[in-house]
This record gives sequence, structure tokens and C-alpha cells, in this order.
Amino acid sequence: MAINYKQCPKCESKNSIKIVYGEPSHELFLEAEAGKVKLGGCCISIGDPDYYCKDCEFTWNREQAIDAAYAKIKVIKASIGGYLDGYYHAVVDLENKKTTWSFSLYGEGIEFEKSIRRRTAENFIEQLKMVDLLNWKSSYVEPGVCDGTHWSLEIVTNRRTIRKYGDNKFPKEWDMFCSLIQRVVGKTFS
Repeated sequence: MAINYKQCPKCESKNSIKIVYGEPSHELFLEAEAGKVKLGGCCISIGDPDYYCKDCEFTWNREQAIDAAYAKIKVIKASIGGYLDGYYHAVVDLENKKTTWSFSLYGEGIEFEKSIRRRTAENFIEQLKMVDLLNWKSSYVEPGVCDGTHWSLEIVTNRRTIRKYGDNKFPKEWDMFCSLIQRVVGKTFS
């Protein structure tokens, strides 16, 4: 799932239009009259809104769209491993402020749970933005390799579950993501 910057963070409508700044041409005036764009004025400032919701009249920028998308995350479930090395599983439950970690190898396993603070959960979300988690592709597969390292990820939001996975191939931010998981669960994840 890539972030839908055009979806209204307030009412979640997709009935939005781009806000255009600067001196408008005649063609742009016609587009504004037709409801295809909204004129934002001649002056442009940092943080100005980029989009306008035609349903609730809310305006927002890309940063606000990112914040809204990550605020919807309730649970992160991540796994990594291979047949010979075992599998690590981590669950970060942001809604209930707890983490679960487990490791299994050849049918044997250990598990560890801990509570996290509200501030830890907030920092975790901020760091997920830094690894651009929501914009990862749905799959990363190295063709022609039958064994090795497999990983999966479930991002549970208030509306749906987003799944991502890989076989012997990873997003460029994967190592940062693993470090983030290790810090929040307090155990090895790699």
C-alpha cells in the first residue's frame, strides 16, 4: 500500500482536488470553475495545503496525509528466518501497548512479552515513517533461489490488513526496520 495523499485525512473521502498556487492562466481559471482544481492564491508558503476535499472542505498537505496514514496503524506483525537458522516473530501492538517476541527452531521455541509506554509507541510510529514502511512494495522475491531467508509483514490498520513479504530480497530500509523492531521488543530480530 502506498500512501494515498489525495485521500482526505479528516473524512477519508477520495473526492479531492489539487490546490494550485501562483497567478492562474485563463485555462486554470476554467479548470477551477469546473471544480477540477482549487486556486490557492498567488503567495506560496511552506506548509500550505496541497489538496482540498470536496465533501468536507478540509485542506491538507502531504505531511498531514503521511501522519494520518501512519496514525491508522494498530499492530505490526513481522517474521524473518529460514529452515536452518530458525524463525523470529515479533508483534508490536500499538493499541494495547505491548510487544510479543518469539523464536522457533525445529519445533522448539521461546516467547517473551512486554508492555510498552505510550511515548515508546509514538516514537515507533515516527520511526516507521523514516523507513517509509507504508510505501514498500508488496513483495520482494529473488528469482531462482529455493532456500534462504524469508520474511513477512502484516500491518493492521483500523480498516484493513496490509501484507508484505520477501524471499532472499529486502527493501533498502530493511536493516533499519529490523533494528527498530529489536529496540521496541528488546530482543534479537534478524
